[in-house]
Amino acid sequence: MRGMETSASSSSTLGYLGGVEIPGWELAYRGKVRDVYRHPKHPGKALMVATDRLSAFDVVLGEPIPDRGRVLTHVTEHWLREVADWMPAARITTDVAAIPDLPEAFHDALRGRATWTRLAERVDVEVVLRAYLAGSGWREYAATGRLWEHELPDGLQKSSRLPEVLLTPTTKDEKDEPITWEQATAIIGDADDAERIRALSFRLFEQAAQRCAERGVVLVDTKFEFGRLDGELVLIDEVLTPDSSRYWPADQVVEGEEPPSYDKEIVRAWLRSQEDWDRTPPAPPIPTEVLERTRARYLEICEILTGSLPEGVSA
Repeated sequence: MRGMETSASSSSTLGYLGGVEIPGWELAYRGKVRDVYRHPKHPGKALMVATDRLSAFDVVLGEPIPDRGRVLTHVTEHWLREVADWMPAARITTDVAAIPDLPEAFHDALRGRATWTRLAERVDVEVVLRAYLAGSGWREYAATGRLWEHELPDGLQKSSRLPEVLLTPTTKDEKDEPITWEQATAIIGDADDAERIRALSFRLFEQAAQRCAERGVVLVDTKFEFGRLDGELVLIDEVLTPDSSRYWPADQVVEGEEPPSYDKEIVRAWLRSQEDWDRTPPAPPIPTEVLERTRARYLEICEILTGSLPEGVSA
């Protein structure tokens, strides 16, 4: 399961690590998960490709999680359609056949992981919403009794439900740093836009949490990213995926314990057990069994949330 595909071919067995050369297109950016391509005939637009690369502790691992990029694209598309009547997005289509000037030879490799999108002016704030104490939020509360700028009652435990959904924004940097909403508003640069972003984020969270509850899942926390297109606020990047959100099985949430999550925590837990790794590149090779269990969790939450798996993907 280790290695990188360098042609247009795709394989669920190997996974898709990306970095391919597409004739006529420039690989403008290569992130931890996504490749971004630009075409000279289409200014103001970009092709985003969700690979199967996986990062943990800010290190990109040598092994991919097969079909993970397709899951992220499929889940994002599901949620964007759920809110399309009131929340616009930058994305144009995820249909490879509708992406202009994309060679047909690359359609199979990119199907299910490609998003043709307008380039919005990014708002440099990550809007993080939390309904439970988990992850960095739990660590902050355990150390200070607060959730950054928010006062919290005494006696809460890991996995406790918060008295209300709380907004804990961060900067949009290589390593995101917590900021107050006042600081976030200053970065956004317009008080009306900031208030609208705040209101839209809570509405998105509320609707998603309700849908999740109907499916036996808890939406623990998530982040949203916004941009501006012709003066209009739009959603950009991934939305409510198992990478940008934390989901728990509702029947396994116990205060004081760590519920199983539908994300890469299986890999992270294995890496934490490697005492001789100092969390700098390269990461140790991940056992096949760990990768397979992680893939199964991504597919499971994808099917729970959307009612289906990405085209061409089987469990």
